[in-house]
Amino acid sequence: MHIIGAGSGAAEPAAAVAAPAVSSKAFKPVAVPANYVVAAPTVQAGPADGQNSYRLRPRDFIRVLVINEPDTQIERRINSDGTVDIPFLKKLVPVAGLTLTQAQVELANQFREYFKKPQVAISIVSYAERRVYVSGYVGKPGPVSIPPEESLTLGRALSMAGGILPRGNRSEVTIKRQRPGLPMVITKDVRRIDDGDEPDFVLEDEDQIYVPDSRI
Repeated sequence: MHIIGAGSGAAEPAAAVAAPAVSSKAFKPVAVPANYVVAAPTVQAGPADGQNSYRLRPRDFIRVLVINEPDTQIERRINSDGTVDIPFLKKLVPVAGLTLTQAQVELANQFREYFKKPQVAISIVSYAERRVYVSGYVGKPGPVSIPPEESLTLGRALSMAGGILPRGNRSEVTIKRQRPGLPMVITKDVRRIDDGDEPDFVLEDEDQIYVPDSRI
């Protein structure tokens, strides 16, 4: 569990280049509760530092507290649209795609309406499950979980799925990735990755990996 305190005055600098974000396919509209509003974001998702690089995502279960204000403490699951329900504010606040530090600054900015210098602490109670699916000529076809706070590469996923069988085509491994409107299909030559000729490919949640038959 990670707990980091952040004051409202500790805003992080905006990034000149967009940082890697939670995949947009994970964001789905939700109904806004009566008397609630969707908060306008005040923090841009900038680059993450080495120690706190995890970015919140839909289905993460988090605990939120304004320090020294026990009435504000809640535990909530992040909604499918990336917002979190803050009853004290009667707002849905966008937090998915932000690091813990960035999300704490965002919520501190929102709580300024009620507190002079709010300091917000966010902790992750449980992580949303992330997985990819491996099929075709591998030892153990099926889902492969992406470890919390880590990335998962193609080479590691194939290894976790029992490796490519002798009959599998290592030069034409495909990754099917959902994108709004049209799926994306990426073909990778695992031999080049194994030989160090190109970097390993970083997978995303819900990617579908297929190892075809080398005899076809």
